[in-house]
Amino acid sequence: MRTILTLIVLFTLTLGLQQVQAQSGKSYQEWLEENRGGGKKATAKKAPAKGKSSTAKGTAAKPAEEAPSAAPALAPPSGTFMGTIACKDCQGIKTELTLSGDSKGSFTMKQVYIGKPADKSVVNSSGKWFLAKGNKQNPDAVVLQLIPTSGDIDPMYFLQVSDTEVKLLSNTQDEISNSRNYSLKKL
Repeated sequence: MRTILTLIVLFTLTLGLQQVQAQSGKSYQEWLEENRGGGKKATAKKAPAKGKSSTAKGTAAKPAEEAPSAAPALAPPSGTFMGTIACKDCQGIKTELTLSGDSKGSFTMKQVYIGKPADKSVVNSSGKWFLAKGNKQNPDAVVLQLIPTSGDIDPMYFLQVSDTEVKLLSNTQDEISNSRNYSLKKL
């Protein structure tokens, strides 16, 4: 238990800035736009105030410019993601990850280790999740960080591939480069 608490404290200190960005109170879309392109702010214009026109002197408003290589914005993950991910010392880990879409960002996860003895085959955990931007391979990647508050697991990281898929990353948030499956798909 002390190890888990120590890891949580170290993780919080190490990635505090990313968590602050994820919890900045801004919408995910605003956060993503502000942090695209190496920290440059997007040039999107604010919506006009209620009852006011978005045109001046009869000319149409110009659309906001997008970053040249802007990836499509992903919706914050929520719902249940399932799949069997690769395992070093078993036949696979059947994983069910449920992410709440509320402002608290909580998760529950059930992992069943296929081929392990029954008393060591099921691990249940829960905690908080945060979104962070970037990893070594892709500075624009959206990384889902799972911080457990119960259960016997270390923090876990997933790359948000799409609105319906997340892919397990290493404990240093690097993409795993072998051909085995590390993806969970949304139900």
